[in-house]
Amino acid sequence: NNRYQQRRATTPGLSSSGEATGRARRGMHTSQALLAAITGAAAMAPTKIRSATPKFAPMPAMLTSTVPGTWAHDTMSRRVVEDILDKVVYGDNSDAAWFSEAKPSLDALRAEILADAELRPIEGAGEDVADWNALLAKYPGGTWLSAPWLVAEFYLYRRVAEATQWFRDGNTRGEQNIEDVFAKSKQAGLASATTTLEALAARTVELVCDAKASAFFLSLALWGNRMDLSLWPADAGVASSSEAFDQVLASSSEQLLADDTEQVTQLLDTLRAKGGGVIDLVVDNAGFELCTDLLLADHLVGSGAAKCVRFRVKHHPTFVSDALERDVDAHIAELAKGDGAAASVAKRWGERRASGEFACVADTYWAMPYALWDVPETLYDHLRDSSSLIIVKGDANYRRALGDRPWPLDAPFADVCSYAPAPLLCLRTLKAELGCGMAKQGTDRAASSDETWLTDGRWGVVHFSPA
Repeated sequence: NNRYQQRRATTPGLSSSGEATGRARRGMHTSQALLAAITGAAAMAPTKIRSATPKFAPMPAMLTSTVPGTWAHDTMSRRVVEDILDKVVYGDNSDAAWFSEAKPSLDALRAEILADAELRPIEGAGEDVADWNALLAKYPGGTWLSAPWLVAEFYLYRRVAEATQWFRDGNTRGEQNIEDVFAKSKQAGLASATTTLEALAARTVELVCDAKASAFFLSLALWGNRMDLSLWPADAGVASSSEAFDQVLASSSEQLLADDTEQVTQLLDTLRAKGGGVIDLVVDNAGFELCTDLLLADHLVGSGAAKCVRFRVKHHPTFVSDALERDVDAHIAELAKGDGAAASVAKRWGERRASGEFACVADTYWAMPYALWDVPETLYDHLRDSSSLIIVKGDANYRRALGDRPWPLDAPFADVCSYAPAPLLCLRTLKAELGCGMAKQGTDRAASSDETWLTDGRWGVVHFSPA
């Protein structure tokens, strides 16, 4: 434990819980410390960011977590401690051999959150340290509640990565055999979904190469296990499959508050006519959701819309269930072990990985709280020059697309997200108190029947913005 004892003696926030709380209350983590951390991280200068401005105006301020009763306040004042740190980080790992070394740092992190301390600089290894500290310097004096919610929430997971030394031994994106504190949750998520995946694989085997099935696979990637497969009998033959998935789509669309699916399918048809393009899929959760993403990618390649699907994954464990490259490969390998329909599909996914039709890219950008209109110049140019379509999955990524700002709910999505380097598709179930591109009639209907409609995940959007 010597390396931890040395760091605790010299590093703010790595002392005992009581010391961390006292320092938090005295406000010792100042903006000057952030600036010093930026200049001190001499090995790497912050990445040059290309910024744009959404067409829709005026631009609202970013959400913070300061208002009691909001989802943001409950998340940052209670859920991140009780549900993330206590139940998962501590609960799933306290018996692990490495945990005793990480515990002092995790205890300090927990104390800072409870004291609503200022967000201190990121320390230690990692290619993203300079970028993180440059970003934190934009919010001097920001605390766990007063800093922008998106920033504080992503920061939590980066601090967990720091505390557990995820980036040690040259581990930059999970390529080394270093523990993922959320591995048990991801494994449990996949295990609980195997029966549904088997049923789904059996039903979709004839549809993967069918260009007319794109709407179904998009809806599947949006809703995941919320889709009502009971409408699709297990013994449905090929002739009845089209009618069956039309019924599933109709059932799912009742909860859609915006639906640009037709524009997306038209783009996919255009790509097929050109021999296929390159489609980027910004991945969200592992488990069943990742498997539906793989099914969508399988369809995009199999039906000729894509020559390659690039899975944009996280470079460190984030949001408990967000997928790393190792999760993509582990899910494929685990499912391929069997001998049923799911195994057959997974073996094809493995072949697509080996051939390069499925590629994984873990830029640090995807695990940081930048608005999606603030993009590293090199990444923006890369996407502009090579991507035919960017598909953004999940609520946290959608919040980034909106800059985590409470736009008018009926503000046109294409005006809010007018900045994209390529055509942009967002598939999102609502789990935060913000949105756009939703007609008032629909939001009134949702609000009248569901008082938590903005956060309970029962409602969804399929948003599209052409480049």
